[in-house]
Amino acid sequence: MAVLDNTIKAEDTVSALDIEFIANFQHDLDRLTEILGITSPEVIPAGSAMYQYKVTGTLSAESVEEGDEVPLSKYTVTKDPIGEYEIKPYRKLTTAQAVLKGGFQNSVLRTDAQMVKDIRAGILDKYFTFLGNGTGTATGVGLQATAAQMSAKLIDTLEKNNDSANALVWFVNPFDIADYLAKAEVTLQTVYGMQYLESFLGMQNVFVTNKVEAKTVYLTPTENIHLYGVDFGALAQGGLTYETQQSNLIGVHHQPAYNRTSCETYALVGATLLAEVKDYIVKGTITPLE
Repeated sequence: MAVLDNTIKAEDTVSALDIEFIANFQHDLDRLTEILGITSPEVIPAGSAMYQYKVTGTLSAESVEEGDEVPLSKYTVTKDPIGEYEIKPYRKLTTAQAVLKGGFQNSVLRTDAQMVKDIRAGILDKYFTFLGNGTGTATGVGLQATAAQMSAKLIDTLEKNNDSANALVWFVNPFDIADYLAKAEVTLQTVYGMQYLESFLGMQNVFVTNKVEAKTVYLTPTENIHLYGVDFGALAQGGLTYETQQSNLIGVHHQPAYNRTSCETYALVGATLLAEVKDYIVKGTITPLE
């Protein structure tokens, strides 16, 4: 007998799960990329080397007589290799017994949602490791004074390179900002698993997270932060087909595992968040108020 038109098949349900997983991941990321001004992640082949950069050099100030050869200006870019762009595979298996006992919502959808949060945390962990490679430093007594010294240090570095920043972004430990927040009327948002303040103590774009050590603050221009993805199209040519979004940051695939009477969730993460120019990262150290 022929299958009825518009019959909902197993693959339709599985595809819907893939799309929901992707939507949860993207929802977390959209506000962050908006704040950072990232319009489109760059696609890099997995296995390509990752670098952070230091640019040195000056524009020649020699005078040029009429008809003489123009002197060369020399600039050097020092590349510091910090690893490779990676794909990180993850898998979750939910047994039929778990589905029947806890229900589909709790056993599959809720655990999928937690998986997205854990993937997000892994991307941030890697980002803050790279942020720690910055070369700029500043100290101050208390958070506000430290922030002022950090801002001065970054502006000085930018101007020495005849550069500028459209916006800055700060990363602060929650314990270092807690006393200030207790005395101020501010609106906290949650952005990519971190608390976010649009403006506070003269700082713009402040992220509050325990991924920054206490008594430490980081500052960098938004233009210095880049988001990279990998080529899922190449994987599809090899038979590894995932549901993806245009940015190529994550691929997802749900399928039944009849041999284990279970439902499987596969996630392949290609996202890398990276602050690239080390001189444009300032690490602040807060000394206690007397």
